[in-house]
Amino acid sequence: MTGDIDALLRRLVERFGAERVLTEPEDIYVYSHMGEFGVKETRPPVAVLRLDASETRSLKSLIDGDVARAVGPGQVDAESSPMPTIMVDQTEPISLRDLEQSLAEITKLSIERRKQSKESKSIALQTTSYLQSMDGYRLGERMADGSGFCVVQRFMGGHETYSSKGRLLLSRGISRGELGVTPRLVDAMYSCTACGQCYDQHSPGTLEINNAIIKTRNLIAEQGMAPKMCGRLLGNLEKEGNPMGMPGEDRTLWYTETAEEHRFRGNEVLYWPGCTTSYRLPEIVEATAEVLKAAGVDFGVLGEEEHCCGLLLYLMGFWDEARGNAAEVLEILSTDSPRVLVTSCAGCYYAFKRVYPHLGVTLPMKVMHSSTFFDALIREGRLSLREMKGDYMWHDPCDLGRHCHVYEPPRRVLRAVPGLNLVEPGLNREHAVCCGAGGGLWSYNERLTEDVSHQKVEEAIPGAVDGVVTGCPTCLLNLRSAVSERRPGLGVYDLSELLLRCI
Repeated sequence: MTGDIDALLRRLVERFGAERVLTEPEDIYVYSHMGEFGVKETRPPVAVLRLDASETRSLKSLIDGDVARAVGPGQVDAESSPMPTIMVDQTEPISLRDLEQSLAEITKLSIERRKQSKESKSIALQTTSYLQSMDGYRLGERMADGSGFCVVQRFMGGHETYSSKGRLLLSRGISRGELGVTPRLVDAMYSCTACGQCYDQHSPGTLEINNAIIKTRNLIAEQGMAPKMCGRLLGNLEKEGNPMGMPGEDRTLWYTETAEEHRFRGNEVLYWPGCTTSYRLPEIVEATAEVLKAAGVDFGVLGEEEHCCGLLLYLMGFWDEARGNAAEVLEILSTDSPRVLVTSCAGCYYAFKRVYPHLGVTLPMKVMHSSTFFDALIREGRLSLREMKGDYMWHDPCDLGRHCHVYEPPRRVLRAVPGLNLVEPGLNREHAVCCGAGGGLWSYNERLTEDVSHQKVEEAIPGAVDGVVTGCPTCLLNLRSAVSERRPGLGVYDLSELLLRCI
């Protein structure tokens, strides 16, 4: 029988290609679990075949009914025959259009149920209606095939192994000892932006499946199986204090005058640009400094003494190194501590606010993203803004939005600009589409990052906007690159750059 199965698999590979005939243990493990979050385990198929609907006709001539049977997902248990099965997966990953439509339907349903609850005179009916409007109920009701949404899945052959459900199952499998660390599992875990959207299209709450993924990366790194590029990044950080490997003494090379004029000397506010901003977007440092000066803020920058926040270490799975790096940052900031640390990097903000406490490190000052700080300055009347007409969209960085729940402050800043019209895309706030560069993906698979960013620019940015504004240097770089290829002429700005034009 084994020989017959091997011959069958060879025929399938010859006809459809090896990338569409899945036989790796990790793929079989994922496809053997059905339903929401893969809670139902079924009899494993001998292989999974990824096909388009038009290709199923040729299966009969390829699959000998006496050797194996072709079944669809969820049909394995219905097979009473002990005969081996080939699972045929024709499921299309959730598109951005479907995602937006699903959200609209969920919102409408929630409004209707809450209205019914309000109008109902029966306490029992009110309770039932209320419970049905809750996130958990809607999650189970709207899960469809249960794979969730993944911003990269469509670019990975649509394989469920690279879906939200797939990565969650692989994380569970390795934690239970049911799977080992293999190249396939490593690729699935690191081909992820850690954007945190996953199952969030069904709920305004945050399920944070990405935390399980990052924990699995930690297990992978502890076994010495992390991708080679992780070692390079680790070496760069240890040697130069930044993941790019740029000379540490050159951190302020492109904003020397600003660094000299505003050297931190125990000021009330410390402005922390971060590595990417310092080395690749120094104009943001200068713009932020000008805005702070215009508002009369007592601030300074550390310059060459600034150190990497270490978020990438944490995301790559090097938690011990991330903990040591955080301790170094704490030591730097413990001398002449400012009252407030302001950063224009969403990644640094996420690291300081949420990752550091997870690593057992707490900074001795208030930490604010520049968008929140700007919002406070405007509301205090410390910034007077000139008119600037145009239609602009705010892109919610994953690290600032889904991971730290900062949504309204940057929008209030944009609304405060006279003449500016804030345009909201269909997928925004907790449902905003990732730019593709997060979670270390840019370093691991640059082409995949490009695919995701092109999808963002083509499908998730309204066609009528004059510009996109954001608060993450990585998003800024990636979106500018995508825009240059797919929508030339569309401006992509940091919030500080836009404000500078209005003061």
